[in-house]
Amino acid sequence: MKVYIETYGCRMNVCDSELLLSLVASCGYEYTTSIQDADLIVLNCCSVREIGHQKAYARLDDIRKEGLDAKRIAVCGCFATQVDERFFVQYPWVDLVLGPDNYRQLPRLLQSEARHRIVNGYQADELYDDILPLRLLEDGKSAAITVMKGCNQGCSYCIEPLTRGVEKSRAMASVLGECRRAVEQGYKEITFVGHIVDRYGGGLDKLLDRAAADFPETSFRFLSSHPLTFGDEIVNSIGQHSNIQRLVHLPVQSGSDKILKAMHRGYTRQQYVDRLCHIRKALPDIKVVTDIMVGFCGETEEDFAQTLDLVRELRFDDINLFMFSMRQNTPASRLLCDDVPEEVKQQRYSRVKELLR
Repeated sequence: MKVYIETYGCRMNVCDSELLLSLVASCGYEYTTSIQDADLIVLNCCSVREIGHQKAYARLDDIRKEGLDAKRIAVCGCFATQVDERFFVQYPWVDLVLGPDNYRQLPRLLQSEARHRIVNGYQADELYDDILPLRLLEDGKSAAITVMKGCNQGCSYCIEPLTRGVEKSRAMASVLGECRRAVEQGYKEITFVGHIVDRYGGGLDKLLDRAAADFPETSFRFLSSHPLTFGDEIVNSIGQHSNIQRLVHLPVQSGSDKILKAMHRGYTRQQYVDRLCHIRKALPDIKVVTDIMVGFCGETEEDFAQTLDLVRELRFDDINLFMFSMRQNTPASRLLCDDVPEEVKQQRYSRVKELLR
């Protein structure tokens, strides 16, 4: 039997796909890059933005149009936490839907030939510490390791606390064991992944120190960080080890204090500027990637102008740029109004893009 998998969304979803391949291998499935040859099709889908849902639905329609709907089909990922039994009315060719905390059940469900099953309950302590990824999807040079899941920040626009739950961190020994396995497999770069990775329970600085010292020939990086928790201890760890990359992913989202407050980001524009300037002073050669969201609820032209001004001032090395899309059951959906027209969001998106050229 063969399994084919498609992954949508962030680096953590790639880690989850590697995990899924390890789990189904335990019941006899071999990975294939050909969807036509597969007995099992797994779609590991994202729900952070509305476009993620649209892609998932479109792909499921394509699978039927391509005559692949007779195969066993499982839909996994954050997306799976947002559907109920009505999903099978529209997509009856899907067999299984599993949320991120329920992947251990996939082999049993496959062996039982279960159909139209949704398993998406929250498991507070599920980190899959004991399951090593097969690393069939990565390029053989750069490996990603999930060190923590969930988020306690509660940004008003974000659905991750609903799909991944509260913050939970892997034991350092487990993370280092996976590092050792990746190094033995020939990987030269390792990325530690967490929604706010600075909040790793064992101390991100301590994890970086151990990993850099234990595997001196391996290059390390991490994502994503938060301005409130990217502390001097982490800065010092980067500075002390030549094999920790001078690179930080530090999302700002907006240059307007009014919008940052509505987003519940927890910092002001000036606090972000001060933190970044402090990091750059300590690590002059560091590269900084940020996230910016345009068109958030209540964003005026003046608010957006402040974002443009911040981009010009801080001269980021790269920007992950997003247009706001309202997600159900988030604080924003209950308290705010998605009142910026789509054409205005698109214009603002293009104007930020222009600054990157």
